[in-house]
Amino acid sequence: MGLTQNGSWLGRDRFAGWPADNLDEKGTRAHFVRAMTRLPPARAQTTEAFLMQSGPELAALCTECGACFNACPMVDYVNLRGADPRIVTGGLRRLASGEAAPEETVAWVGACTKSGQCVDACPQKAVGLDAMLLVRIAKQRAINETRQLPARQDPSYFPRIKTFARLQLSDEELEKWL
Repeated sequence: MGLTQNGSWLGRDRFAGWPADNLDEKGTRAHFVRAMTRLPPARAQTTEAFLMQSGPELAALCTECGACFNACPMVDYVNLRGADPRIVTGGLRRLASGEAAPEETVAWVGACTKSGQCVDACPQKAVGLDAMLLVRIAKQRAINETRQLPARQDPSYFPRIKTFARLQLSDEELEKWL
């Protein structure tokens, strides 16, 4: 077997167009899958350090315009459509900075399903504000620091993770699951 001029393996039509360095000697995606499962470098030493640093940075970029709140599909789900978007997003900024927030803000961040509609609606996206990340940081801080949201308790969560980790999956199984 050899390489074509475009870098794909000869005789591997199902991978035509894929760069050769993403395939192993058998022409499978195993190498590619392993490369895709590598984690990027950490943004901070600990999660707490990341929250402490990124929360206030993102909060400072927020103008409390309420565009993210108005675009969010969960606002109706938690019966907050009549709430003032500026008050709710002001609370979002406070939560992301580790301060207590209004009840409406806590309900909203607690209901977040990561739809991403807030990201597209945010006028501050151009200057680096990731509205969904701001909401996620606010939610985490509402759980860990202000204790305005309860932590979820699932006694079978970690045993399930341990069981899955012990499976010692083959490359083919990893490819199927990942």
